[in-house]
Amino acid sequence: MGLRLKRIAFIYLFSYLAVAAIGFGLAPTLTLKLFLSNGDYGEILPRLLGAMMGVLSFLLFMIYRQGDWPKYSPFTMMARTPLVLFIFYLFYVSRDPMFLIINAIVLVGLVTTAIGTALHNNP
Repeated sequence: MGLRLKRIAFIYLFSYLAVAAIGFGLAPTLTLKLFLSNGDYGEILPRLLGAMMGVLSFLLFMIYRQGDWPKYSPFTMMARTPLVLFIFYLFYVSRDPMFLIINAIVLVGLVTTAIGTALHNNP
């Protein structure tokens, strides 16, 4: 069960990155509206964010394709934990609800990965 949950969490991770990359890269204004953003980020920075998410998604997909994804779960948890804290800080500074939505998306994957890792490591 734990390994299956980790696999689902890993697929979720690269899937939301790919979908967000397409949205921010091709339709930044619409994507910001869908994320309930009340900030003004222009067109360039969201597109840059989309490109970065696309590269991360591609790298994660390649890791998954090679079959190396089980050992990357702890690393993705370590990477996402400070990210979640920083996104909360960005919400605090900007009061833009988009950051709460992004954090909710990231937290679902983080919690799922943590539960899957705990179940997999403690049979």
